Amino acid sequence: MNILGKEFITELMPDGWVICEKWLDGALSVIDNQLSNRKEASNKLQHLCDFLTQDCQTLGVSPEQYWQERNEVIIAQLIHQIH
Repeated sequence: MNILGKEFITELMPDGWVICEKWLDGALSVIDNQLSNRKEASNKLQHLCDFLTQDCQTLGVSPEQYWQERNEVIIAQLIHQIH
C-alpha cells in the first residue's frame, strides 16, 4: 500500500504477520510485529494509511515534507496506538 509516496506491505514471517516498509531496493524494514493474522495486519495497515494521510492534510504539508519530519520510530509508535 502506498502511503504518501512510501510503500508499506504486510508480510508473513516465520513468527506471524508483520507490517513492513518496503524500500526502493526491495529491502523490508519491519515496523510492527505484534500481529496475529493477515486480516489484523491488513486492517492495521489501512488504519495507519488513514491516520497518516489525515495527519499530513491537517498539517498542510506535502508528503515529502511530512516524511522529512517523520521517521520509523514515530511510525512504529503510531502503529502501536492503533487497535
